[in-house]
Amino acid sequence: MLIWNEHAAKSVFMNNRPGKGSKASSVINTPRNAYASAQICIRSLEDLKVLSVGIEEETDLKVRFFRQDYTKYNDNTFYPDRLTELKNGRLNLKLPAHRTLTLRVDFYIPEDYETGNHEFSVLVNTDKGALQSKITLVVHKATVLPPQKSSFGHEYFFDLGLLPRKKTGIKRYSEEWWKLLGHYAEVMKELRNNTVCIQPLPLLHAAGSTYKNSREFDFRYDLFDRFAELFLEKGTARDFTLAAFTQSVEGKWLTALGPDGGTVTLNTLTAEADEYLRTFYGELSKHIEGKGWKGLFRVHIEDEPHTTEVWLHTKKILDEVAKDLLAGEPLDMADSARTICENCSWAVPRINVYDEDPSIFKKFIDNGGELWLYSCCFPEEAWFLNKFVDLPVIRSRLMEWAAVCVGARGFLHWGFNYWGNGDSLYGFNADARFKGDGAIVYPNIRAKKLDLSTRFMNTRDGLADADLFIQILEKGTGKQKREARELLDEVCRGNFEAHSDDTEEFEENYLKLLDIADRLK
Repeated sequence: MLIWNEHAAKSVFMNNRPGKGSKASSVINTPRNAYASAQICIRSLEDLKVLSVGIEEETDLKVRFFRQDYTKYNDNTFYPDRLTELKNGRLNLKLPAHRTLTLRVDFYIPEDYETGNHEFSVLVNTDKGALQSKITLVVHKATVLPPQKSSFGHEYFFDLGLLPRKKTGIKRYSEEWWKLLGHYAEVMKELRNNTVCIQPLPLLHAAGSTYKNSREFDFRYDLFDRFAELFLEKGTARDFTLAAFTQSVEGKWLTALGPDGGTVTLNTLTAEADEYLRTFYGELSKHIEGKGWKGLFRVHIEDEPHTTEVWLHTKKILDEVAKDLLAGEPLDMADSARTICENCSWAVPRINVYDEDPSIFKKFIDNGGELWLYSCCFPEEAWFLNKFVDLPVIRSRLMEWAAVCVGARGFLHWGFNYWGNGDSLYGFNADARFKGDGAIVYPNIRAKKLDLSTRFMNTRDGLADADLFIQILEKGTGKQKREARELLDEVCRGNFEAHSDDTEEFEENYLKLLDIADRLK
């Protein structure tokens, strides 16, 4: 029987064997108020039954074990992504000969945990005897800020269905649905998804809101308020975005509340649509201020606008009636980005659009704009950083390094729980073009909860890294700021293409980051 450890940011396949110099031990460097992981791999020349895994020492740390699962795609490769959390470390799993089983041990290190080296022995019990792995957890002085206090934002769009209703029977807005939404909030908090997207139209509509004209409307905010309060109380949300309801790309129409409890479609750039927008955003802005939430909300107007007339027109209305709602947009064309960046203070270009013409966004930052980045299926070329299942998983972590490197203060990814319908371009189905891009979590139908993924954990850890970088760039000495910028330039070179997938090289650079962060006052 063989046992060896791998870095948390390495993609480990079922046919992987130990490399030259592999050993059954890991040194995990970590800041405080953060998660840290390692992978433990097992392989045998004969069939094996793996019974359980656990840590021998007593510890007050939160420790979880996960089994690495695999999804087969149309290239006949089983890709590692989905993680199944092991209850009490139990497996009772048959492992065929010449196949590698990967287990992930995941620690949470509180902000007041003692710095220094902490030794752990991981014991894997099998029907052929026990295997042991050694973990040295090196806890640094550096401390990651809680998601609600971090200056680096992250937003995922997510489907309000939460879990497939046909399989779970969970009706939207039922008490069981709200309980599940609380679980979503906890998972997003772990991920550090601190900018939470709210779809105001469905929530207002479900609460019975109606609109006839600017003098006859009845907006009911019960569900909207409950939604926002849940994510605030869970410690997840630093702020919120209001999802767009104008047609994406073309912007020819918008969806509006109707007069009889339904919804209607209005043509944009008409007096009727303008009246609705003024009333809708004006009343919502007043409500938000009345709740004491002023400054907590941003707005998406028209997702990925390919022309700018409708976007700029709506932005002008927002400035008139709801000037506290910061408007910004996923931008997938340099021409649109150039115009919109001249007329907003928050912009979210796609990473390849940034690389196409960085001067647009450097000028935007120089003029005081807040830059974010995003990815959404594209760019699909293999040399880009992205979050596809069939790309090296380290890229999910490096994405946040690259975002900070180019001056961004946040990152957006469209797909938190869009699993597709079995034949989608972006799901977990075998023929998906953008493999897994629609979701970073998996639906656990039996347990009515979410299962995590290796991409989730690496995104989570990348966002913790981003927080440390921003702390240094905001609060560090001149020398510390120069060191951080030099490190970012060395790793990312100011774009989303020039990076290394080598985990040993990454760990060396990560130690440099921790060294700088350790010296922060």
